[in-house]
Amino acid sequence: MRFILNSLNFMPRSRRSAQLLLAGAVVFAGLLAAGSAHAWFNDPVTPVAHEVRDLFWKAVWLTGGFFLLAELILLVAVIRFRAKPGVPAANFHDNVRLELLWTAIPAITMVVLAGPTFTTLKYMETVPKSDLTVEIIGHQWFWEYRYPAYGVVFANEPLVIPQGKIVAADISSIDVIHSWFVPAFGVKMDANPGRVNHTWFQVERTGTFKGQCAELCGVLHGDMMITVNVVTPEEFQRWVEQKKKGA
Repeated sequence: MRFILNSLNFMPRSRRSAQLLLAGAVVFAGLLAAGSAHAWFNDPVTPVAHEVRDLFWKAVWLTGGFFLLAELILLVAVIRFRAKPGVPAANFHDNVRLELLWTAIPAITMVVLAGPTFTTLKYMETVPKSDLTVEIIGHQWFWEYRYPAYGVVFANEPLVIPQGKIVAADISSIDVIHSWFVPAFGVKMDANPGRVNHTWFQVERTGTFKGQCAELCGVLHGDMMITVNVVTPEEFQRWVEQKKKGA
C-alpha cells in the first residue's frame, strides 16, 4: 500500500486523479457485482420489484439534473475562481431571487415525485388475495418456514414457492430483530419479536433466488442466508406431498 501511495505522489496531478477515479469506479463495480443486493435493479422477478425499479428511474430522471447542475457549477468555480498569485479573492453576495428559485424548483420536484412514491408504497404494503400463505420466523441465526394450509414446518432449508402464484408472507421473530431481504423480489421486511409484519410476492419465473438477513442480529448475522426455490405449481404440489411424508 505504501508503495502505491508513493508512486501516486510522483505522478502528474491529472494522471493521478484519473487513476484514482478509475480505481474507485472499479471498486464500486466490484462491490455491486459481488452479491445479489443489486438484483432488484437488473433482474426484478416480481411486480413489486418492477415497481421499485420504475420508481428509482423516475427519481433519477427528476433529480439527476440537479446533481449535474451542481457539479457543473462546482467545476466552473474550481477552475475559474481558483487561487492565483497576485489576484484578489472573489467577493460574492447573496442573491435572494436565485436562492428562492433553487429552493422552489427542487421542492416542486419532490412534490411531483411524492405521487408515484406513495402509490408504490401502497402497492407494496397492500397484500392481495393470496394463493398461498407462508409464515417466516427469524431465529438466531436461521429462518423457520411454516405452511399453515399444508401443515408443513421446517427450518434452515430453502423456502419453496410456486411460480406465478401470489404468496402472502407473515414475518416475525422469536428473539431479536431480523430482516427478510430477497432483492430480486423487491422485498425487505423486518421480523420483529411479538409482532407480525405482512408482505407479498408473485414470482414470474422458476429459479433459485438468494437473500440475507438485513438487520444486524448478532455474531452470526453474516451467516443468516436466505434461499428461495421457485418451482412450477405441479412441482410444488409434489414437494408438499413429500414434505408431508417426512421426506
